[in-house]
Amino acid sequence: MAGKIIADQIEHSTAGSLDTSYVVNGSAKVYHSASSEGTVLNGSLNVSSLTDTSAGKQTVNLSTSTADTNYSVIAGSGNKVNGNARLMLIENVTTSSYLSASYSTFTSGFSDTPQCSILHGDLA
Repeated sequence: MAGKIIADQIEHSTAGSLDTSYVVNGSAKVYHSASSEGTVLNGSLNVSSLTDTSAGKQTVNLSTSTADTNYSVIAGSGNKVNGNARLMLIENVTTSSYLSASYSTFTSGFSDTPQCSILHGDLA
């Protein structure tokens, strides 16, 4: 049996109360954790599929679209090895996908590495 809970606040017996809008608006709507090749999702939320776009670039396809393209994505990459720092870029932002790209300062180019990201924003 499906049900619905309607509440404006969540109250703890000793820690006070919190507006439910804070919980809903402050929660990540998407996360992805993927293999370095960009072909295997190790874990995800609201991700329908992952596309290996090219070396170091993975397109994250969303199960539920966002309300608009004014959302925020935070991305991370593999370990720093021998001074090989990585810069993460988010490109090709649409309401149904975004591209996560890992740029290596060691090779001065995009290269495959495990990637992860989270998205904060409103869903459609």
